[in-house]
Amino acid sequence: MKQKLDNFLKNKSGLKIGDKFKFICLISILSVVGIVEIFIYWNSHVYYRAKKQEDVAKKIRILDRALPFFPSNDLVYYERGKANLDKAVSDIQEEGFDNASLQKSIQSFEKSIKINPASQFSHFFLGQSLLYQSFLYSSLPSDLSTFEEFKKSAILAGNNSQIFYEVGKIFLSRWSQISDEDRTFTIDILRKVLSKKEIEKLHIVLHIWETNVKNYEVMNALLPEDADIYREYADFLGERSLSLEERHRILALAEYMDFESASYEHSLGANNLFYSQVNQAWDHFQSCLKILQRIKFYQGLTQQNLIDQSEFRRLLKSTYFNLAKSILGKGGGLKEANESLRKFLSIEDKVASLNDLETFLIYLGVIDEELATNFKDLDQLSFQLLLYFKQNRYRDIVRVGNLLQQSFVVVPQTQKERYVETMQIIGDAYQRVNQLYDASEFYIKALEADPDNLQTLLRARQNYERLGEDVQVTGINSTIEELLSPNQIDLRAEVPIKKGQEYTRSIVLEGRDILLQLQFQNDWENHPPLVFIEFNDHVVWENFLNYEIVSILLNTKIGENTLLLRVIDRPATLALLRYELRVP
Repeated sequence: MKQKLDNFLKNKSGLKIGDKFKFICLISILSVVGIVEIFIYWNSHVYYRAKKQEDVAKKIRILDRALPFFPSNDLVYYERGKANLDKAVSDIQEEGFDNASLQKSIQSFEKSIKINPASQFSHFFLGQSLLYQSFLYSSLPSDLSTFEEFKKSAILAGNNSQIFYEVGKIFLSRWSQISDEDRTFTIDILRKVLSKKEIEKLHIVLHIWETNVKNYEVMNALLPEDADIYREYADFLGERSLSLEERHRILALAEYMDFESASYEHSLGANNLFYSQVNQAWDHFQSCLKILQRIKFYQGLTQQNLIDQSEFRRLLKSTYFNLAKSILGKGGGLKEANESLRKFLSIEDKVASLNDLETFLIYLGVIDEELATNFKDLDQLSFQLLLYFKQNRYRDIVRVGNLLQQSFVVVPQTQKERYVETMQIIGDAYQRVNQLYDASEFYIKALEADPDNLQTLLRARQNYERLGEDVQVTGINSTIEELLSPNQIDLRAEVPIKKGQEYTRSIVLEGRDILLQLQFQNDWENHPPLVFIEFNDHVVWENFLNYEIVSILLNTKIGENTLLLRVIDRPATLALLRYELRVP
């Protein structure tokens, strides 16, 4: 090592003048770089120290000390601009406020941008400073455009949805002041923000829109096409007593999107079923059913016909059928698939489809090829009788009835519902083949098991009317009247229905069309409440209570019918409910 050092010194002593100059320059450059590095380090150290400082005045003093060491650090100018902006905002309420801090913030952000033109945050906060300046000193001239700085910030933001959100809010709140180009830009960035489905941000945007824009075309362009977002918007319109027509249109669109989603879930389930992936298929069909059950048909309140009723019915039938297939594919039997199969039968009227169902169930061994006569298994017997009745195979059902007339059947309490249903179907089959006395016998058996069964009573009354037995008809009418809800119900003792609250009432009816009248207590002043009315899971009326009485013509079902009221924007008091039968 010593030898190498001696050789180096000897070589140095023998250097030419030019070489010595180069060597000195190199040493000088390294020294300058080292000094610069020290300044940069010290500048960065002071910057991070200032960034952690919560006291604004101290932060400004620290940043001011950092600038002489490395005046080309855009971050120092950025932090200095923010600190001065914070100081200006906090001092606005103080007496004797001047423009010095605000001007310093503007100058600092300008220098930060000059060093780093791609700084999205410097552009944004420069826009903020300019905005405050325009509020406080409207006459103060400026060579900078407030909106242009915000726009640059959003363009540089890439996928920063928070910048989009903040800039979008500012532009939306200044809607009347911005150009058409900036309006298009605002719609574009806010649409991206709202597509993330952050409900709190959506509500803030809606409030800004209501205060500064209130143009429904703008909101339609701004909102992403999403059923949940549309419902939030519709709720906002209702709660703020805004356009009812727009609310109904948006809710109808949301339901159409739901229908499309349900169709997609159904196709996924069908694909899974094709490849025998029964668990996944069941999940998709269950999801499809939940979506379909959420549809209340708001399109009935509009001029739109987005969801074809026959297509909805077809999809619902197919969903029930495929749910049953999925359950049976997982190893379940008729007991597990019973509900889905019965739902399918309740809406399927095509004999060809019913024949296909029977073939499928026989193939799986779920039902027998011949109509079962085992009265111990009433689940299977009642289901197969129902299937035969829908297939118009009344003579086959009558044969079971003839056999039953010759038998003694003990029905456990747990099987009473299925027994009553079996007696009803057999009685209906006898009635279809004009064996009315035999039909009466089976209706009587059903009533012996369940005397207050409205379905059976109505069947029996119709049968006695055909037989001309007026005494029996009068007796049954008396029983039916006791079961039906009174045609007028005084509700004045009920408390007011609060905003957003639901009121539900069950009404027992005999399945005929009625004119329902709801009388409200006029306890509002200038602004009548917006009321939503649903009957048996379908929306039948929604409007402002411009009159005390609401009249609605309704189709009903035998037994319990569910009436649901929801007050959307302000309390309402329901005083009276009455209905009258409509003559066909």
